Amino acid sequence: MGISFVGTKEKVLAEHVIPVEEINANWVTLMPFGYMRSVTDSLVRYDTSWQWEGEKTKGLHATIPLFQAKGIKVMLKPQIWIRKGVYTGKINPKTPQAWKAFKSSYRKFILHFASVAAQHNLPLYCIGTELPSMIKQEEKFWRELILELRTIYKGKLVYAENWDQYQAVPFWDALDYMGINAYFPLKGERPVNLEDIRKRWTQTKKEMAQMSKQLNRPVIFTEMGYRSIDDPLSRPWDYRDNTQKYNPKMQAMALEALLLEFMPQPWWKGGFVWKWFPHHSSVGGENHKGFTPQNKLAEEVLRTYFTKRK
Repeated sequence: MGISFVGTKEKVLAEHVIPVEEINANWVTLMPFGYMRSVTDSLVRYDTSWQWEGEKTKGLHATIPLFQAKGIKVMLKPQIWIRKGVYTGKINPKTPQAWKAFKSSYRKFILHFASVAAQHNLPLYCIGTELPSMIKQEEKFWRELILELRTIYKGKLVYAENWDQYQAVPFWDALDYMGINAYFPLKGERPVNLEDIRKRWTQTKKEMAQMSKQLNRPVIFTEMGYRSIDDPLSRPWDYRDNTQKYNPKMQAMALEALLLEFMPQPWWKGGFVWKWFPHHSSVGGENHKGFTPQNKLAEEVLRTYFTKRK
């Protein structure tokens, strides 16, 4: 069980790892970023002079040993950010030549950070995040990339697909895990309680279990989490909604329901809570409506349940 540790401008220090250790997390995700100017761009830019320290190779080399020293395992999860926060699932270079250039650039990006994962002997590497437009028409590219990755990286491989697209990934059999960014809508009547939220997971959990069994691949929630607002369940992915009131109880209850439903499942191998910032004392807390559980009721939920599953 783990958290998604945000790369920031500043260098991560040993003191920033202590709060992660104190919630009993035994995994973290570190996320170097590549940038694209638009969905039609053919170049993934990374390790640039203007990127934050935690998003670059240099920052990873400094941060990884701090977690390893505490016995906390690291998944490396390179991600693309498109200008203005456009969804990566819309990537669509306009010509065959542009697609070819994009694939070449993406391959270089992923192989580079795989070499970082190999250098630090990391146990888990994520080969992509929320790229359904690229998945649907480029199965051959992905299978070839996975084979190439296995020549330089000896740990386990996962891909992180969005909740509404994971059933369409054609190459789960080539990976070690099915990775799902688990922002499933859990709509229902209000007011809501813990048991009600748990029941809303029934059909989704059934479908996931069937697919896991069919493919003989366990599931990891490569991202999971909720905002601290009145209704974080209907559109869990929506980080831009500023109309709702601060409600830390709903965030905590939603996370607890998820953990209660999935922790007993033998095919579910854990997940990474979105998201956790290095400067713990100054993050989250009262009236912070974002995803982080820090200094909110949800942090105590993690502390309680993380002790129950290693």
